Amino acid sequence: MKKFGICPSNKDNCINKYVIKIIEYLQSKNIDVLIDRDFSEIFSLQQIDDKNQPDVIVSLGGDGTLLLYKRKYSHFEKTIFTAANLGKLGFMADVNIEKFEDYFEDIFNGQFNIEERLMLEWKDLNNKSFFAVNDFVFHRGSSHAMIELKVLIDSVYFNTFQADGLIIATPTGSTAYTLAAGGPLVHPTIQSIIMTPICGHALSNRPFISHSNNVIEVQLVSTKSTAEMTIDGIDNFIIHPNQTIKIFSSQKKFKLISYYKKHTFFSTLRDKLHWKGIPHGIASIQS
Repeated sequence: MKKFGICPSNKDNCINKYVIKIIEYLQSKNIDVLIDRDFSEIFSLQQIDDKNQPDVIVSLGGDGTLLLYKRKYSHFEKTIFTAANLGKLGFMADVNIEKFEDYFEDIFNGQFNIEERLMLEWKDLNNKSFFAVNDFVFHRGSSHAMIELKVLIDSVYFNTFQADGLIIATPTGSTAYTLAAGGPLVHPTIQSIIMTPICGHALSNRPFISHSNNVIEVQLVSTKSTAEMTIDGIDNFIIHPNQTIKIFSSQKKFKLISYYKKHTFFSTLRDKLHWKGIPHGIASIQS
């Protein structure tokens, strides 16, 4: 790993001080340091571009910042991502900013894994592809009425949801919006697609997990108004009555560094969700 790209969330002075520390640290290790073009003049560094692609992109912010930069540099095939958490929660942004040197030392020493996480894809009428690391969210937009969404799996009718919306999520996205909507927590390396209704009208409407090989078709069957589809909370599209959206697993993968010496997905869940269960042996001793 000879070339790192730094991607801050904004130009706030609080973030800038960490950017400076990271740049100085990497340069002391004889690492070439690039930066997102919006910050190149501030820090007097070469900018990230198609001809100057980093081996590792380090985003500074939260999961949302990481998603933005993944979207921006999605065409970088060999670049892997990591993120220092300056946000509130951060399941993917798992580098402790106060101890970033320890995490980067793991990278230099080869003590890390690269998780190739599932991404979802949709092609518009112009055959342009849009990708989701977390989710495609169908929702009623500005309308106050529920919407009806017909779902087919591999061209076979599955169900019609009367709800405020429907989330089609990756396992990575299982800790995002779908978690708040009552969806399941899924290990990010499991090859699956998660469907979670948002405030379903029928109590029998439950979250459902399908295989990543399945193709999901969502059709707006409501005729009174349009709906909206949002991808990773970034791109927003109007969905018209009878319009069908076909979502499938992409050949592209989201390459994220996993610091196996620091934590696992399970320890991250316990930490981020503040689970306080006491192991049986400890409870026995305390009693």
